[in-house]
Amino acid sequence: MRKTFFILSLIFYSLLIVQCNTGKRELHQKLTQMAVELNESAPVSLDQYTRFEEATVTNDNVFRYRYSVTNINNPDSLLESRKDELMKNIRTMFSTNADLRIFTENNVVIEYDYTDEQNNHIRTIRINPEDYQ
Repeated sequence: MRKTFFILSLIFYSLLIVQCNTGKRELHQKLTQMAVELNESAPVSLDQYTRFEEATVTNDNVFRYRYSVTNINNPDSLLESRKDELMKNIRTMFSTNADLRIFTENNVVIEYDYTDEQNNHIRTIRINPEDYQ
């Protein structure tokens, strides 16, 4: 009896681990497809100072947007001044746009990675699920 219980428990935990990994892989595939679709229009200037370069997905399912800051001598100060506005816009987008439900339902971390015109890293803004839910 004890041996049977042990074997059944082992099988149950194995199936649970496989199921969790399958869900993570499926999410990774969906996020990667979203990134591929976004990248079809890249690079694209969003405003006078910001150009969207690409979107990627890490192995840990962090969705990363990469932007270049252009036409300004001090790009870090521009980002600092826009950070609050960016956070507000993100909260609004996630509460109103049904297409972004995949992020909220799966607690996806989002990173906005900024570089200057010479591709030097300026800053990364990390948005955790609690920041947009």
